[in-house]
Parts: sequence; structure tokens; C-alpha cells
Amino acid sequence: MSEIHNNKKPVFEPLNLNEIFPKGWYRNQLLVQKNGLTGHIEEIWDDLGPDSGWLGGQGESWERGPYYLDGLVPLAYLLSDSFLKKKAQKWIEWIFKSQTSDGFFGPRYNNDWWPRVVAMKAITQYHSATKDARVLPFMDRFFRYQFNQLKNRPFEMWGTARGFEELLPIFYLYSFTKETYLLELANDVLAKSYDWEAIFNDFKYIRTTHSYLNKPLFMLVKRVNILISDIKRKQGPQAPKERTREQIDRQNNTKNLHLFHETHSVNIAMAFKMPVLKYLLDKNPVNLETAHHSIETVMTYHGLTNHVFSGDEHLNGHSPTVGAELCLVAEFMYSLETMLSVTGKSEYADRLEQVAYNAWPATFLQDMSAHQYVQQVNQIEVSKKKRGWYDAFNESNIFGLEPNYGCCAANMHQGWPKLAGSILMKKSNGVATGIYAPCQVQMQLENTYVHLLESTEYPFNGVVDIHIDKIDNEQQSHHFPVWLRIPSWCSEFNITINNEALYCNAVDGYVKIDRTFKEGDVIRLDMELPLRFTDTGRNSVSVHYGALLMALPIKGKKKKLRGNEPFADWEIFPDSEWRYAVVKSEIYKANIQKKQTGDHPFGDENIAVTASLNMAPAPDWKYQKGNAGRIPAPFKVEESKLINMKLVPFGCTRLRIAEFPIAEIRE
Repeated sequence: MSEIHNNKKPVFEPLNLNEIFPKGWYRNQLLVQKNGLTGHIEEIWDDLGPDSGWLGGQGESWERGPYYLDGLVPLAYLLSDSFLKKKAQKWIEWIFKSQTSDGFFGPRYNNDWWPRVVAMKAITQYHSATKDARVLPFMDRFFRYQFNQLKNRPFEMWGTARGFEELLPIFYLYSFTKETYLLELANDVLAKSYDWEAIFNDFKYIRTTHSYLNKPLFMLVKRVNILISDIKRKQGPQAPKERTREQIDRQNNTKNLHLFHETHSVNIAMAFKMPVLKYLLDKNPVNLETAHHSIETVMTYHGLTNHVFSGDEHLNGHSPTVGAELCLVAEFMYSLETMLSVTGKSEYADRLEQVAYNAWPATFLQDMSAHQYVQQVNQIEVSKKKRGWYDAFNESNIFGLEPNYGCCAANMHQGWPKLAGSILMKKSNGVATGIYAPCQVQMQLENTYVHLLESTEYPFNGVVDIHIDKIDNEQQSHHFPVWLRIPSWCSEFNITINNEALYCNAVDGYVKIDRTFKEGDVIRLDMELPLRFTDTGRNSVSVHYGALLMALPIKGKKKKLRGNEPFADWEIFPDSEWRYAVVKSEIYKANIQKKQTGDHPFGDENIAVTASLNMAPAPDWKYQKGNAGRIPAPFKVEESKLINMKLVPFGCTRLRIAEFPIAEIRE
């Protein structure tokens, strides 16, 4: 996004996809994704197969094709992978060819605005990578069509709750064309979407969704709707029914539909970005306050130890055994990426790292051949047993192709690739660090191209080196500022330039270095990563190492439910003791072991950082229907009973405990 209104533009400007080159563990993780479901899902899942409505077929014609493309495109171009580019191009070409003379596009069996919003987001990713000359005229034709149609055919159902997402591609096109109708369209889109600012500012959903939507009745309605959908699918594709504005408005305004959408975790994760997008239109600083307040409010009532909030699929409180949906995590990351770009605030980078490096990898098998629909903080068993989900079925936490529901199989692809845009960004005529991960970039600062290499094993250790690889001018030097982010958990850090110490303090989460850089210069940020405890306020505690949440891994026995390996569906049952409590006084005796990341950075083996810690057995902790039961109250233990256990990053676990009881040594 560039300048939007009266010179109001994002503080940090993400680079184009063709300016970023992943390195180190980050590139390895993208290769894991390529070799996993993303690179092969078209071969094994009919919804993204050759009969997809988004390829001109008679199959699934709603959001799944666009969701898949929105992650496939950045993955293909970040890896510069011809195999993935060819896959993506097939979808892109069909979308272009589907556009009619009036500007509309997409499957003929579906006329919903919402999947076209997602498709437009994917198209902007494609343009960022290729600068294909067809893209901007294509977008302009569609937005002009929608500008004239939206007043008589507003968003429906999901589009009403999520329509604000369209501001992202609208702003993208505006940055090139400066056509004022786009700003009018953006305001109209906001007016016809849920007012999430008002919802967050008067947040009513402080209890679990059970208190607002009757679960038995809701699940009955859901099953009936699924049955109806199955019948329609068997009948074959049919032309979409035309509905009047009055019919659409009547459905959109029903009380229960509002309760459904306003407690739906994926809607909420998307909606966090709405106030900052609105800020780009109206310049009202209150919007920025709302953005901060919205996350804090939801986390206060539904926050989980793995840095996300509950959603299975709806808000479900604080318990470490409730679920957090994969789509929730993916969209929370994307909202944080947008919020970081627009505001430049370090708090969003802090949280983005914590989500991306913990909850995100934990919801996949290490080779990304299978995923969960919902994950748990304390996940001692992955099975078909009935859990306390609000709106999810018994198989929701197994690892598979599409456990519970297929939206996550379509939406999982954007998580790792889109992080690339938040690593090194432009700020005015300088460089800003967002999250830390290894990559190489080239960016134009004033009239000079500067090539940077960020070399690091972060988050597994605290050293980040930024090399000034090349400066494209005769002097091979250029004056520009660099903003280094200092995470909020980091109290001790050192900065050197070419091994010479730089003494400075962080202001608003950043250290600013303003000087003339020359080729070969190296900025080193060395952050101390202390092992630390965080009290949950619920007689339990979590353990952290820098941005990483640490967990007690549980050995597991895998049991195949169905499918062909490696893309099969799996249950996993515990095969080691998991009932342990943290003794806070033992933190100072912890032993941290480090090694280089391997081909599977968040894999189960060859883990890059571990913490050995004396812990107390907690035999009173009960097993309850596939879950760890209620966490026991604090208790005392003989020092001789302590057992040295090894904690690993949360993202490296499939079965684990990450929210622990508290024990004290009995004197």
C-alpha cells in the first residue's frame, strides 16, 4: 500500500515479492511447505482439483480456490520455483479469462462478492511478483462494476462480516491509478460491512459463546444445513439465485446471524485490521487506539498461552484445552502484518512473531503433510474423542487433509509466505526491521538500490546480523537510517557496527541508526534471551525463551485413520508421562542447549533450542476424555522428588503441555 488520502500512508512499506529472497531456516521452512500439502493438494483434494469452479469446472466454486491461490502465489515466487509458478499460473489465467465485458469474473455457479475479494488479494500478490500488465486493468474493470452494483446487491453472510478485507486490493490499485472512485468504493465497502470498531469498543462477548448462542440448537441447525448442502452438491451445479437488496438486508440483520458472526474467531482475527485500514481513509487517530484496544480486549477474555485466542470455531474462554482454529491463526498473522505496516508499532511485530513462531507451526505435522482444524495449548492426545469445542466436530484436532471442515485446508497456504513482507521494510528513505528471520532483499532508497542480507537463527537464538551487501552507486555508500526493533521481552541487548559498539536506547521499541553505510558494513544486534515464567492468573504458569513459548513434549504413537501416506489422517496417543509442574525457583538452574536449525526448523527431531529444567511430578492431574483435566492447585514437593525434564519450542510439538501447575519446594 502506498499513499491513500492526503499523504496518509503506511509507516512501513512492505517490499514487492520480487525484491525478497528467503534464506536459512526460513527458506527451509518454505521448502517444507512446498513438499507438503501446498505442493500436492491439487492431486489429492477434489475441491482444488481440475473440476474446481475456479478452473472452469463444476466443482467447489466459493472461497477455496482463491484462498489456496493467495498462499500459492507468494510461495512460488519467494522460492522462484517453476513447478509452483506453473500451478499458480493455471488459476491466474482462468481468472483473467473469466472476466466478462461488464467487469465481473469468477465461477458461473456462484456470484457471491466474498470469494472475489479473496481472489483480488491473490491477484495483488501476483502483480507484486510479476508486474503483469493485465492485472491493473482487470482490477479496475471489476471495481468499477462493483462500484455500480454494490448499492443494489450488498455483501451477504460472510461478505457482510468480512467485506472490509477488500480495502487491501482497493488501496493497492489506488496506489497506481489514483482514481478517486476507489476511495468512494472503499467507504461504501466499509458502510456495507460489520462495524467492527463499534463491536470492539463495546465488546459484549466476555463469556464463552455458549452464553449467547444455544449450542444444541445451533449444532442442529448446522447439521441440517450440511445435509442440505450435500443434497445440492449431489444434484450438480445450478445457476445462483438472484436476490433483492431487501432479501439480503433482511437476512443480514437477523439477531442470531449477528451473534454467530460477532463471536466467530476467524471473523474477529480478520477484523483486527479493520480500524487501521479505516485510518488510511479518514486519518482519525481514534482508529489506531481501537486497533490496539481490540486485541487487548479479546485476549483479556479469551486469550490463550500460545499467544492466540480461543476459537473452535467460536470464542470459548481461556482453558488450555479449548481449541484455536488454523484459519484463526493464519488470519491473525495477516492482520498483525497489516497493522505493523500501517502503524509501524513494535507491539504488532512482537505479537506477530509470537504467533508465527509458536501457534502457527504447532498446527502441522513437521513435514506439513497434514494439519489440524483446531490446536490446544495442553494437547495430550489427538483423537476422535468428543471434546468441549463450541462449534466443531469430534475429529477437529486430528492431523489430516481436511479434519472437520475444508476451509483450513484451503487457507493454510498463506501463513509462512506472507511473513516475508514483514521482515525488512522501507520507512521513508530508510530501512525498518519488523520481525526477525533470515532473508536477502533489495530496495530503492531515494535513487539508490541497496542490497541487504539478514543472517540469523532467530527466534532460536538472539543474534541478528544485517549485512550491507551492495550499494548501486559509484561511491558504494549511501546515507540512510535503519530502525532496529527491540522486542518488549528483551531487557539486555548489544549493537555493534563492524565490531564497534554502538551505545543507544530504544525509543518506542526501536533503536534508530542514522549514518552513511558502505558496502561490507555489518550491523549486529545481540539480544539476551532469558528463560522466564509468565503467570496466567489461573494458578498456572508458562515458560518462555525470547519469542518462543516452551513446552513439555509428549512422546506419541501415531494411528492412521484413513488415506494414503504421507497425506493421511492421523490420531496420536500419548506414550510418555505428561503430568509435571513448574517450580519457579528452579529457573536459575535451567540449562539451555542450542544447535543449528535443520531441514525441518520446527520438526520433532534435531531441535535448535531446548531447556532442561527441574520439574515436579503432579500425580493429581487427571486425564479427562482425551484432555488434560483441570490444572491442579499449587502444591509443595520434596526437592528430592524433582525430575529434570527437557522443554522444547511449542511449534516443535504435536503432543505437549505448555500451561503448567505451580509447585514449591517444601522446606
